[in-house]
Amino acid sequence: MPTTDPRALVGALAEHQSRARRALNLTPSENTMSPLARVPLVCDVYSRYFFDHLRLLGSWSFYGGLEPGRIELDILVPLLRELAGAAHVDVRPISGLNCMTVALAALCPRGGTVYTVPLASGGHMSTPVVADQLGLRTVPLPMDRHHDVDPDRLADLLRRDPADLIYLDQSTQLFPLDAGPVRDLADRLSPRTLIHYDSSHVNGLVLGGAVPNPLRRGAHTFGGSTHKTLPGPHKGFLATDDEELAKRIGAVADHLVSHHHLGEVVSLAVTLLELRDRDGAGYARKVIDNARVFARTMHRHGRTVAAADRGFTGCHQVWVRAGAGVDPHRAADRMYAQGLLVNKLDGLPGLDGTSFRLSVAEVTRLGAGAEHASALGEVVAALLGDEDADRTADIARLRSSLSHPRYCYTSDEVERMGAPGELLALMRAIETLTGAG
Repeated sequence: MPTTDPRALVGALAEHQSRARRALNLTPSENTMSPLARVPLVCDVYSRYFFDHLRLLGSWSFYGGLEPGRIELDILVPLLRELAGAAHVDVRPISGLNCMTVALAALCPRGGTVYTVPLASGGHMSTPVVADQLGLRTVPLPMDRHHDVDPDRLADLLRRDPADLIYLDQSTQLFPLDAGPVRDLADRLSPRTLIHYDSSHVNGLVLGGAVPNPLRRGAHTFGGSTHKTLPGPHKGFLATDDEELAKRIGAVADHLVSHHHLGEVVSLAVTLLELRDRDGAGYARKVIDNARVFARTMHRHGRTVAAADRGFTGCHQVWVRAGAGVDPHRAADRMYAQGLLVNKLDGLPGLDGTSFRLSVAEVTRLGAGAEHASALGEVVAALLGDEDADRTADIARLRSSLSHPRYCYTSDEVERMGAPGELLALMRAIETLTGAG
């Protein structure tokens, strides 16, 4: 029953936190932040504005966020340029969808044509809607068996109906698209066509060096959300080597993004520092390795796992179907009750009916290796193959061995950096809350 009793709110929040401490999350669009990355979200900085009015207007108009604003200008932006291998970055987008809106508005003229990945091949469901609202015409990008662009059909399309923008927007993916062949065709047949790579799902893998950088493969711009394989806050960024495109993105962001969430800006800076300094490259490689072990194990135990002929996956995602006679909706509810949080979807590319889009990014962030991925694959295979299976104890054992975020700074390290007592106390409280204390 609906209620406005504050005790109900406190109770629901406590129940969620308790479940989070007991559960393993296999949702591809989620991850878990480090204790230090959470600190800005409960500090005063979260309540403050920061606009770079010194650049825009020649003097400051808002003063509440000046000190943390320097973190954006002096730490986050240079660090993201380094990790993204880009001459220009914009950190104002507040989400992946906001990134999409800014990119489409900046890179494609009103009335222009944009090719997008069809929903049936894993394209984002909102891209055509946002494009339409911006006055753009969308055309489905020709795909080859869902996982690749069809070069012959793309060449024919570019000749017949050239695009202003090719927007590579796979959110449901197993093998990240390669912008290289697309750029080669566009340069030859439609040189004015721009290519944007929406890297929301693989930003942690790109910035960690485990997946090719879209700019090096020919995309003019790339970017997206920062909370999937990149274990950061709900934020976004756009990156490019082209100064003119950077100016276009910046001019649009000036008006499509106002306050760009300073707490999350600082949190993203922490996340990228940890990616650089706490073996983010090892984390990124391990995500892909674990995903393949997870998929192979489920396949070996009789489950139908997508793309077995291609090695199952080249990123964090693994797609699997419930066994014969097992209702996928009841299976998802049963996994939730036993401590596994999953993503159940209809119409995954190449899989009929309701299946599961899963990820090992968060468990890898918690320290999972091949043995954990294998054990987790065996558990999921059992729960998708037997409606009477109860693996609560196995899940609890796995969760106890994956109790807190790794690849990040500890409070002891932050103390040695000179953090004051109240900041350390806050971080240690968060470590306790997240299982690290």
